[in-house]
This record gives sequence, C-alpha cells and structure tokens, in this order.
Amino acid sequence: MWAMHRLYGPLLFFAAALGPQPTWQLSLPSDPTYYAGVVEFMASENEGSAKASDSYSRMKAVIESNSTRDLDILIFPEYVLNDGSFRTYVPDPALNIAPCEIPNSEFFLTELSCLARSRQIYLVVNVIEKFFCGNDTSVVGRCETSGLNTYNTNVVFDRQGRVISRYRKTHLYRSEYYGENTLPQPQIATFTTDFGVTFGHFICFDMLYWAPAAVLVKELGITDIIYPTYWYDELPFLTAVQLQEGWSFANDINLLAANANHPSGENSGSGIYAGRLGRLTAVINEESTTILLTASVPKRAYLDSYVVPPVIQATFEPQMQTPRFTKLALQRDYNVDIFTTVLLSEDFTTTNETLCYDSEFCCHFQATRTAVAGNSSAYEAYRYRLAAYSGSRATHQRVDPAALKVCAVLACTNDQLYSCGHIFPANVSVANKYYFDVLNVSASFPLATRRVIMPTSVDGTMLPLPVHTYEWQEVESTNATAISISLTYPKLDILTFGIWGNYYTEVESNHNLDPVWQPAQSKNSGAAFVGDVGRLLAPLLLAAVIKLI
Repeated sequence: MWAMHRLYGPLLFFAAALGPQPTWQLSLPSDPTYYAGVVEFMASENEGSAKASDSYSRMKAVIESNSTRDLDILIFPEYVLNDGSFRTYVPDPALNIAPCEIPNSEFFLTELSCLARSRQIYLVVNVIEKFFCGNDTSVVGRCETSGLNTYNTNVVFDRQGRVISRYRKTHLYRSEYYGENTLPQPQIATFTTDFGVTFGHFICFDMLYWAPAAVLVKELGITDIIYPTYWYDELPFLTAVQLQEGWSFANDINLLAANANHPSGENSGSGIYAGRLGRLTAVINEESTTILLTASVPKRAYLDSYVVPPVIQATFEPQMQTPRFTKLALQRDYNVDIFTTVLLSEDFTTTNETLCYDSEFCCHFQATRTAVAGNSSAYEAYRYRLAAYSGSRATHQRVDPAALKVCAVLACTNDQLYSCGHIFPANVSVANKYYFDVLNVSASFPLATRRVIMPTSVDGTMLPLPVHTYEWQEVESTNATAISISLTYPKLDILTFGIWGNYYTEVESNHNLDPVWQPAQSKNSGAAFVGDVGRLLAPLLLAAVIKLI
C-alpha cells in the first residue's frame, strides 16, 4: 500500500490502487497553475529482473490510482526501477517513438509508455540505460569494448506515451563510476508541455554542480525543474528537503523532487517547491513507505496574479520535548572539522559575535534564548557552535572538491567539534532547555559569475524552517552581496540555521579510476612508470567491470 499527501495537509492517508480513470481536467497554457505529483518510492530489496518486476508493479499501482487522475505530470525517483544487470534501451527523443507502439525496449519501459498514454499524463522515470555505441565516439566520447555503454538516465513520456526527452546523469555518485558512463560534456535536457511550461531536468548529485543544474536556470532561464534523486541525507547542511528547498529558494524556481525511500540506508526526502514561496508540500520519513505528494504549482509567468494559500501560524508554546527523528540514518559532513568555530556556553541566553575564517570571510551572529519552564535536569540537550568557512578544501560528500562559503549555527551533542552534525540516539532522553527567540546570521558574499547562496536550516524532524518563519535579505553592492537570515518566529529544536554558499569549483576528483601522477624528473622515475601503468590499466579494468555487469 502507499500513501498520498496533498499540499499543506498534515495527514497521510492510504489509498487503494484503482483501475485507469479518465482524466477529469487538463491544465491549459492560459491557466495560472499546473498540477504535479512526485512519488517518494520505497526502494526494492530485489535485483535484476525481480527488482524491475516488483518496482514496475508498484509504480503501476500509483499511476493507475484515483489520486493521479487530475495530474498533468508525475515524477518517480532515481535508481528505483531497474539496475545494471537488467538494463533497457531508450528511444532517441528525436524519433518521437512511443515504446507502447514500438516495443524495442525492456518490458517495464514499454508498459510505462502505455500507462502514460492510458492516463494521459506526462510521466518521468529514471532507468539504467544501455546504449549501443559501436565504434562511434564522436557523441558518447568513450565506447566500451562490448559496444554497449551504460547510463543513469531520465526518461520523459508525453501524454501519448512518446519519449520526448532523455537525460544522462553527469555527476555520478561514488560506486556509480565503476559501472556507468558519462557523456564528454554535460547534457542539457529540456522539454515543453501542452500546458505551457518548459521543464529542465537532471539527476541527484547534479544539483551541486554548475552544469547542467545551474546552466538550465542561470543561462537558459528555465523556471521549472524536475529532479529524480536517490539522495543520501547528511547533516548539518545536506539533508534532502533542506537542500531541495534551499536550492529552489535561492534560484526562485519551481522544483519537483522525487527521492527514493530507504531510511535505514540514509535515503528519504521529497517535495514540490515554489522558489521564494517555499515548499508547497514535502515529506521526509523514518519508516519505509511509498508516498504520493501532489500540489497545484504556480506558473512563473502568472506569478503576479498567484494567490498564495494562507498559512495559519499556531501560537508558539515552549515545549520541553518535541518530535525528533532518530531512525533515519544520516551521514555527517566532515567539512565541519576544518571550519572556524566557537562553542557557546551551555546556558547562554544572548550572543553577539563576529567570526572570521582566515580573516578573509567574516560571519556575524546575533542570538537570544529563553529558558523553557520545567525540570530538565534528567535530560540531555544540544550544545551550539557558531561556524564560518570559506575555501576549496571542502568536498561534496567526499566525492568531488567543493568551493564553499558558509555561516551557520550548528547543534552538537557535546562540547567537541566532532559531535556537530550528529544527533542524539533514540535511547537518550533529550529536552529543549531553551528556545531561540532571536537568531540572525549575516555575511558579505563576494560576487561571482558562478555561485548559488541559499538559506540552510533543519530541525529535529529533518525539515527546514518554513519560509514564513524567517526573513531573508540580500543587498547588492559593487563587489559583494550582503546577505542575512533572521528568525521571525520562535523556534525550539534547531539543528542548523544559516547561509550556505556554493561557488562551483571546476575541479573534479578522478574517482579512483585513473590517477593523475606528477610528471617525473627522469624517464627512469618509478612514479612515472606507475603512472603510465595506471593510465593504461584503469580503462581496461573499468571496461571489464561494466562487461561483467
């Protein structure tokens, strides 16, 4: 069974899968909104054909359910349908082929084409694709000795089940580099719908890089992004909804994000976001489940006439204990260990400090806290550190180098820096001994052609603070942007609060495939010999691995 969550509604309800229903209404180009759905989809434990069969049957149940009958577009996550042992051909979008009519692909792609046509819906799925490259390297760059390349690929079907767009992932994640190929240059994938919206799309880790993600938004002006992902949640800055909402906010674009659901494996967090309007709906889970999230998404061309749904903010009541996630496995950002930090006292009620990293980048912090009434002596409580960082010694989840500028207040489980980015486990009783009633973080961020600067926050339930509970200000000057983020509503259980800037370094890792050795001083240098052997053998070893897959 699976659940469906709509807009701001706090309740999830289970819906039985129904047979195909006629679409009640299709959005028109003149409509100010379109109706979208994203599926947080429970990952299958199976492999090969068993995984594809299981995943397809559960996708079919969602697509044919009554809950999708009004949707214009529906998105499933990355890597949940098939794997490298059961790849499929994907038609070239230029051929305008519906696999339902020309079944030259694996069964699940053909069936999904038929479902898109039957339900009259734009459908986006992610597959492991096999592509016959022969000896032609002019487009693919490298062709495996088997003649077949493997890609992590988004496939877009239109309402007639035709493949109208295909995107092959550019920035692979960890072990993907051993079994999948990438194109020589990032692919820029877009498609235009009959309801008047042009979408761009990319996959998972691509979000942290200039191309294709920022290129779509900054250079092509795309305002609506589709984002299948298998995201690994990481504190304190890169939990899934935290990153998705921050990226959408920073770029002021609509983002439709579908994540895989495997909480014990660090995977959960999906949503639909409307830029500076914040999240229309989002969820992150501790339990394994499949959830359909839907929302009426404002078209950017009609934003001036869009009426924002009213938000009823409850009266703040200090509570010693609030809900917190402990069963969602999390990574920790080890970049924090090289930040400049200051530990605040356990019982601090006010602070006003400036903290600089290498004297070149300074963050300003103001905070006041009020004690929560009650006896909390038997409980643990988070300590807080102020943190500043600027430079390129960082990485994106230990995969590629990163050029970051960060100002943040971080929760820690004790007074040691290594505890920041960790949470208290379920067997520890935790209390909110204080709440923040004032919290402001600000800094001057240098101008750059390639950068994205976003609010970053997360609380005990691994959700970012809603946009109506903080104020974000940007003031441009000749060489920099002065940015501040300030609480506008008291908050109890803050784990992260601040500003996260990504300056898009062009340096990438070799991903353990083909080490780059320093030039030798002489032809007899041992390092030069090992380097030559490494460059010769690495492609052969990679080809052998892919062939086995």
